[in-house]
Amino acid sequence: MKVISRALSLILIAGLISSCNYTRLKESADTVQNFGEVNPEEKATMMNYKFISSKIFEAKCTSCHGSSGNVNLESYDSVKASLSKIQNTVFVEQTMPKRGSLTSEEKRLLWNWIKIGAPLDSAAPPPEEEPLIATYDSIRSHIIEPKCITCHNPAGTGNKVGLDRESLLNSPLELVLPGNADESGLIIALERKDDKRMPPAKEGYSALKPEVIQVIREWIMNGAN
Repeated sequence: MKVISRALSLILIAGLISSCNYTRLKESADTVQNFGEVNPEEKATMMNYKFISSKIFEAKCTSCHGSSGNVNLESYDSVKASLSKIQNTVFVEQTMPKRGSLTSEEKRLLWNWIKIGAPLDSAAPPPEEEPLIATYDSIRSHIIEPKCITCHNPAGTGNKVGLDRESLLNSPLELVLPGNADESGLIIALERKDDKRMPPAKEGYSALKPEVIQVIREWIMNGAN
């Protein structure tokens, strides 16, 4: 009788846990739905893996969930195989991404993409992203915001080093010396090979590609406008 009673208790507990998870998922789904559905134009141009990956996975996830992680989010097949984990950690447990949560707009797009079956392609190609060019605004949107702002903000670990244009130009660390890229602290930090390299390897970030650093060099040499 004790064995039967224990078994019944375990079944009851499992049922309660399952019911709780379902309730949390439903509540989370309702919350995401408050962000709004996708319209036909968005569905035709934005609801595809390439767009979702560039806006969410590459920007917020693959620095940790790359080829060395337990959950790899660098390819469509690996993302597709991890959809239930993504949905659970982002919308139910809300424990991912670790370096800052997704914005309401990012959650809306991700949820709706998953909802329609996480398609690889959409009815039309996604809007082309503007290429990285040698201007501060372009460098900010392509590099600083996705790779640096999680630490270099007033509440972050790098709060003493601001990365807005004025802070870069006026930093006592001489981060940006217009016309002199070689001696600019920003370039030195990006190109160094030790554990002080930026973005920091110990935080899971890869070094910037040489062609990306070259654009930053060009921006500095052109006067850092």
